Amino acid sequence: MYRKNMFRLTSTMALPLLLCGAAIGQQPESPVATATAWPSYMPDLVPGSSESSVAAVLPPDVVVKPPGADLAAGKTRWSGLWQGWACRDRACDVRIAIEAVTAEGATVVYAAASEQQAQVTDRSQGRFVGNELHTRLHTGARLVLRLREGGGNGGAEMEMGVWRPEIGLLAAGVLSNELLAPPYVRVVERLPTPWTDADGRPQSLEAVVYRPSNTRGPLPTVVFNHGSTGRGDRPDWFRLTWTSPEVAQYFTAKGWQVVFPQRRGRGKSDGLYDEGFGANPSAGCSCQPARSLAGLDRAVADLDVVMAHVQQRADVDKARLLIGGVSRGGILSVAYAGAQPGMFLGVVNFAGGWLGDGCREAAAVNRAGFVRGAAMPRPMLWLYGERDSFYALQHSQASFEAFRAAGGQGRMLSYAQAPGRDGHHIHNMPSLWQADLDAYLGQIVSAPPH
Repeated sequence: MYRKNMFRLTSTMALPLLLCGAAIGQQPESPVATATAWPSYMPDLVPGSSESSVAAVLPPDVVVKPPGADLAAGKTRWSGLWQGWACRDRACDVRIAIEAVTAEGATVVYAAASEQQAQVTDRSQGRFVGNELHTRLHTGARLVLRLREGGGNGGAEMEMGVWRPEIGLLAAGVLSNELLAPPYVRVVERLPTPWTDADGRPQSLEAVVYRPSNTRGPLPTVVFNHGSTGRGDRPDWFRLTWTSPEVAQYFTAKGWQVVFPQRRGRGKSDGLYDEGFGANPSAGCSCQPARSLAGLDRAVADLDVVMAHVQQRADVDKARLLIGGVSRGGILSVAYAGAQPGMFLGVVNFAGGWLGDGCREAAAVNRAGFVRGAAMPRPMLWLYGERDSFYALQHSQASFEAFRAAGGQGRMLSYAQAPGRDGHHIHNMPSLWQADLDAYLGQIVSAPPH
């Protein structure tokens, strides 16, 4: 029933990495020796605030000493306080103080925090290696820093990476020596549900809402749905709240509000997470079509609750609703729009599918889910990467053709991502799809209502 690589463990959740522990949810880079194997996506990382609810705190005894007058200008740029983010989805908050800089190196104070780990602080003596500053943390991991040329908003920018020789890259991020306020307002809310637990207590769902700063509404709103956690056999991953800062920033910059609901048992939502588990839930997701599609139906029921709440909100423009998502969230959005054909202006499906194509029944299950969306009377936009660790491009193209054959409308676009990057996470690569999504929004917003 199973293939060895049925789910391939590249979770659509894009799980954060532990800064000083074992890597989670990311393929390791080659072990670091003398040369630093920076990941190819570093130039795409944009400085800003982290998404962590836990702030990193530098020790109170930090003192930044002014650089000596005889120090070269290229070295004096390192001095100061730096802050920003690391890990996927900006899940880790990072602060760094470069206390004392010499021609050979600098004293580095490092602080990091996330929902998954306690505060991490470290003070060490780093040395310059070419244009990089290297230091060894007390955990044995290597922290490597390098300054970017120029820098946005008049400030300086610093790239960071944490490596373990035996594992590879644990986390990467970008920092700034300026205080960068987020370009949106982020609020965590609880949504009531009709369900109760075994003791009769009401259950609620978590939703993370991003809205443009200094706006009141009603606002055009997109409901953006998360995917799975890979095989579904890591309960500790279920409790991680999923959002996409890249998607949130794209839409809020255009005046849209973005709602990231967390379905039952995911993030901080109440209830049991079971969207197609097998007879033994601890073994994770099932390939059996009946169980898998029952999981899709369960997700639809969660989305019914979310949409009832969204449509009651005073800050939502109900005539301008969009739905979208990633992986399981993508196919869920397509299917839900077909079940509610008059509710949405459009659908944005990033790398959608319900079962990874390593499962023999994946084609039948995924096509059955996508065909549900054919009743949507407006065109959809399907966006896929050419090298997707969950769904081969040919598999997804066949799903799209089945959707079209059933009467569905829309376009499917594919993108060649940079080497080493997983096309399953193209929602985190706005430089690939921004122009196409711009055009799609212009098309659906200006179209006459059905």
